[in-house]
Amino acid sequence: MFHYSIRQFAINTFLISAPAIAQDFLEAVVVTGSRYQEYLKNTPVRTEIIDREIFQNRGIRSLAEAVEYSPGIRVETTCQNCNQQAIQMLGLPQQYIGILSDGLPNFSALAGVYGIEQIPAGLIGQIEIVKGGGSVLYGPGAVAGVINLIPRDPQKTGGQFSLDSKIMPGNTFGQEPGGSFFGLYDHVSQDGSFKATFFGGFDRIQPTDLAGDGFTDVSERSLLNGGLRLVWNANPAHKFSLDYFTSDEERLGGDIKIFGRPTNTGLIAEEIFSQRHVATAKWIANWNELFNTSFAYSYSRTNRNSYYGGTVALGSPDPNSLYFDPTWTNDRGYGSTIDNLHFIETTANWTLNERHRITFGSQWKYEDIRDVQLSANRAIDSSFNNLGLLAQHRYTPNEKITFEYGARFDVHSEVDNPIFSPRAALLYSATDQFRLRTAISTGFRAPEVFDEDLHISNVGGELFTTFNDPDLQEESSLTASISPEWDLNDNWRLELNGFHTWLDNTLVVEPNDLPSTPNVREFLRTNGESSRIFGAELNLAYDQPLWRLEFSWVEQHLEYDDSQLLLGDDTFSDPADNPILSDRYTKTPNSLGLIRFTHEVPWFDWFITAKLTGPMDVPRVISDPANGNLLENRLEKSDWFFNVDLGFSKIFELSNGKLTGSLGVRNLLDDFQNDLETGAFRDSDYVAGPAFPRSFYAGFKYEF
Repeated sequence: MFHYSIRQFAINTFLISAPAIAQDFLEAVVVTGSRYQEYLKNTPVRTEIIDREIFQNRGIRSLAEAVEYSPGIRVETTCQNCNQQAIQMLGLPQQYIGILSDGLPNFSALAGVYGIEQIPAGLIGQIEIVKGGGSVLYGPGAVAGVINLIPRDPQKTGGQFSLDSKIMPGNTFGQEPGGSFFGLYDHVSQDGSFKATFFGGFDRIQPTDLAGDGFTDVSERSLLNGGLRLVWNANPAHKFSLDYFTSDEERLGGDIKIFGRPTNTGLIAEEIFSQRHVATAKWIANWNELFNTSFAYSYSRTNRNSYYGGTVALGSPDPNSLYFDPTWTNDRGYGSTIDNLHFIETTANWTLNERHRITFGSQWKYEDIRDVQLSANRAIDSSFNNLGLLAQHRYTPNEKITFEYGARFDVHSEVDNPIFSPRAALLYSATDQFRLRTAISTGFRAPEVFDEDLHISNVGGELFTTFNDPDLQEESSLTASISPEWDLNDNWRLELNGFHTWLDNTLVVEPNDLPSTPNVREFLRTNGESSRIFGAELNLAYDQPLWRLEFSWVEQHLEYDDSQLLLGDDTFSDPADNPILSDRYTKTPNSLGLIRFTHEVPWFDWFITAKLTGPMDVPRVISDPANGNLLENRLEKSDWFFNVDLGFSKIFELSNGKLTGSLGVRNLLDDFQNDLETGAFRDSDYVAGPAFPRSFYAGFKYEF
């Protein structure tokens, strides 16, 4: 009864939340929307902030978990075997989002898979989110918007380390418990001109079989990471920074028999070894009060060795196995991928006078991908390059109006003609309490190798893979938005945001099986009909010195102009492989809600966060549990999910530092998907609910 009443209350509540509303929130400095530092209240491009205070001391380990604290953003799990997580924004999946680190797009196609889970939350100083087409400033892929990770800026010499553990119910196995460690050390020179940060840590999630069927529902994940950041203010005019980050991750999921044994002995299995290196150099020069420039170079390299499949699809060398195949070879199911990404950027800001400011720049991106998986008939050896030129003009005729417009030209190696991307934004500050933002922006996705191509989902070990149509054209977008906001008084703040996005040459994936590969189901990415996304977001927040209450609600609709083939064969050659068509985007809820309450009491701080996810259409492949034969395809409607997090923290001031203890529970009501597929022939793509069931965490952080 308690579970039901809370769920109904949340569903029927039409109050929505935004980022924090204290007065200093409006004085926060942002950079993402216009590519130069300014107060949030002065930017014409609507920018949301997730401050470090929101996710610290809450058992938040990674970027994937931190962004869930933003209204309208959903983190979905895309695969039951490996539990890959991906971000949705404006209802669009992660491949439509530009993910930046200090303004640079160093997430390659390969790093887009699993990468958001490998960035430690302890490195993030602030997260800035701009929704809507961002290709004008950030190039291909920024269709739904951008998420920019602003690094920490240490103010004094010292360090910190944190340790926590996480416990989940179900049948866990493996010798090592789940938990994480993260430590860093900051050195700041006496005059503050030189800063150095060294960091490292590990994170492990224990494999868990929730259904008790002998197959993981939460995969094993072991992650090591480390690196450094150097910042040198040579003088007041010149700032240099150097960053290096590396991570090493192993994921293992599927048949529990593979733990401690060769992966290819399991009925279904996924094993992924990922290694990532990112190096960045940046120079910012303030030549005078009116003119500044920046130059940046970023290089990232991602290596992956993987196994996708299992004996039910790829056969077994064991003569006693039901799946014995005398032609079996040891390399079946194994693959390797190397992805190199180079990025160079130059920008300049020129303030002509108090009314006019011009931004211009260039960006060059080069990426080469080599991917081989023989058993999936997949061999990719491709390179792509893109040169973009951008210009932007800000016009401020008076203290109430700020108008910003710009355009970008891109020349992409996979597109015949130059791509033109304009944008315009207006801020009208009617009073100190009321502001109105409106914008029209564009974006595009070029026909290159996509991150989702580099992960293979499977049904009962049967491989699925995707190829691009040779005639694939770029996908373009146009987004219009209007966003009024009111500071009702010193405590209340209200925001509304209406948006509408039109997508042309929408990229869709259609079944396209090849007779030459009977154990692999191929899909073809091609240009489909146009589609559109529209909706509204309401945010309301109330702030007091010792507590804060925030509410949010988003209603969104995503639809194609015509129905698309999601599963099956539309020729009806196989009655079991019935076609599933829909004009709706799948795995995309219409409704998203967020309620967040934080409170400081004399003895401790505590918080409660509730995330509500509405129903969504989810494709499902039904197979015979005895032999894996296809029975039918379905389009299911998921339940409402009401995910509640509760946590407590206490700060102890010590003579030589500060100790923070924290404990809490994620998904308090255990509102988890109750119809996950089971057995060797499960559809691993049939995942819609929260990433984890109810789990408990406890930890501490020591700062010195």
